[in-house]
Amino acid sequence: MDFVVTSLIDFFDYSAETAERITLDVHEHGQAIVAVMPYELAEQKGTEVTTSARSQGYPLQVMVEPEEVD
Repeated sequence: MDFVVTSLIDFFDYSAETAERITLDVHEHGQAIVAVMPYELAEQKGTEVTTSARSQGYPLQVMVEPEEVD
């Protein structure tokens, strides 16, 4: 869980409190919406987080989805 909190702070500029809340959502529900941003930027962030996770031996899964338009 520490890795996820640190990643949210480092890659998404969240405060420690917000990062901990999002991490608890992931822990309790298996997933969470981390950010809504332009798709290309989301892909880049997803790649950066995944690369960091793999380099440290974590099986973190990052999903990037286009925002649904009503």
